[in-house]
Amino acid sequence: MSTYDLLFCSVLLQKALDPPDPEVVDDALSLLVRTQALEKPNTRGRYEPTFYGRLLASLSLSFDASFLILKFGEVGLLREGIVIGVLMDQQPLPILHPFGQEFLFKEYLESYFGDDNIVFTGKKELMFMGNLCAYQFWQRVFKDKHRLQRLEQLLDSDEPKATHDLFPKLEEEWCSFHNLVQSPLHNVSDIYEDIINALHRYRPKFLANSNGIPSYYDPYEFEHTCFLQSQPEGGVGSNSDDEEQHEIVETTTCVALPFVASNHFQCGAVAEKLASIIKEIRIHYTEDTSASEQNIVDSLGFHVTNGVSLCRFFINGTCNKGSECYFSHSLQAKRPVCKFFFSYQGCRNGESCFFSHDLGPSAPSISSSSFCSPEDEHPDATLFLKLLPTSSDGCVLVLDDHNSHFSSNLCHYCDPSRIISTTSVPQTSIFDNYLPGVRIMWGLSHPYHTIVGECDIPWRQVQCVLWFVKFTNGEGLDKHRSLLRKFFEYLAIRIFGDSLYEVRVILTMNNLRFSQLQVEKLARENFFFLTESFPFDESSFGSFADTVNTKKPMTVSRPISYVFDIHPPSDLQFGDYASTLHNCLHGAREF
Repeated sequence: MSTYDLLFCSVLLQKALDPPDPEVVDDALSLLVRTQALEKPNTRGRYEPTFYGRLLASLSLSFDASFLILKFGEVGLLREGIVIGVLMDQQPLPILHPFGQEFLFKEYLESYFGDDNIVFTGKKELMFMGNLCAYQFWQRVFKDKHRLQRLEQLLDSDEPKATHDLFPKLEEEWCSFHNLVQSPLHNVSDIYEDIINALHRYRPKFLANSNGIPSYYDPYEFEHTCFLQSQPEGGVGSNSDDEEQHEIVETTTCVALPFVASNHFQCGAVAEKLASIIKEIRIHYTEDTSASEQNIVDSLGFHVTNGVSLCRFFINGTCNKGSECYFSHSLQAKRPVCKFFFSYQGCRNGESCFFSHDLGPSAPSISSSSFCSPEDEHPDATLFLKLLPTSSDGCVLVLDDHNSHFSSNLCHYCDPSRIISTTSVPQTSIFDNYLPGVRIMWGLSHPYHTIVGECDIPWRQVQCVLWFVKFTNGEGLDKHRSLLRKFFEYLAIRIFGDSLYEVRVILTMNNLRFSQLQVEKLARENFFFLTESFPFDESSFGSFADTVNTKKPMTVSRPISYVFDIHPPSDLQFGDYASTLHNCLHGAREF
């Protein structure tokens, strides 16, 4: 290699490793301080990340997407916010976008989020909402169908099992019928799980009540029946001359449009919140500039003339209205606000735009990140007690309570005769009259025999199911995950099969293990949805032995009670699945 080549490589490498412009660094630090992600330099001259800043950094997305997710969590739309945040950073998106066919893509987009939903000024926001609705449509129509089929096959030995290789092909075909791409849908789901698990590790204050039933279950009456139709590839605009010269390629698509109507999946509320948060993101980036510009305007004595906006034609010398013009011909008049400036992509005209880029009085206020402060460390026993049944005929079922540790503590807060406790320990004379009044079911392995096996548990009386999940670090994750998966599967079969929809499920376990095992995903795959969570009060209900060490700053490791409610899928969409599961459940017991 010549001296010139070495010198060229050295200069090229030096340019590649050049630090960013100091002004860019200062602007970035200023933005992080303004959003309370960083604290101002301390006595040592260093910026220190706040809890909010570490939480933002833990999310595997851009700053804007992470900020948006946390803002959605603040208003109780965490699930929708996570999906939109992932869509902001992902390419390609779930809705098929044929190259160079923008009109066709617009049709695909409107089949999920139509023109009558317009609350945006930018195209990006429409794409985000359309793809959000497409993702939710996939969850409610396709995924729920196969979740039910899996439950139906679980206990039915005569039911033919669909092979593992067949399912991806069926899904790919279904996606093509509905103008979707399979891999982006899976990518969104994978990143979604990473983000929700990160939030469970940090446990910001909003997490306690930010979950609930997903918006795509509204309304319950939503129904989609595929009506497939074959047509030439490329749609109706194909050229007849080309058809004579080339073999016609037909594609099969579903024409039962729209897939998602304007009043489905709470589209309007989510879209309005998205527009508001994007505007707030833009304000974060521009508030310093706007403030300085406003100071200049004030110093020059400019003011709004009777509230009338400046005439844009007068500025160009083309206004022919004269004194009859409805707009002001005064140079001190305020320019009308640019409607594109607060969109996701911003205004492409920049400083040359005729319209005002000032924040103005209508701009949303910048709320503090107090909603992202850490969860209160002090547990409150009343949060747990209010979830227990209050009626005289309602029972609490405590699953797999080996030494009746938690059952004995519950006796101090509710009638022992309303407590049913199961354990895998066989009954011996040592345990006779151990807990007077408590019904103890001995020798039941968990979760099969406690939930779907033949036993004497009076399920019609059970209103609350408690499981204090304790695992040891020496056991494998796959074993733990399999046990939790079976628990949710069997319990879903029991609840659907016997119509026990009012049963509330409370799992108490370490939050880091909950995140590590992806428990929320396992529950969601069986129609259980996390509705609230809070620290478990060990001083009132007994010590919790399972501990997980953490080395990351500001993450927590403590026992948390997670409350799940089941949401039955629509029988209008999937038929009488409850009867099928009832037969599977009681047929399995007889078998």
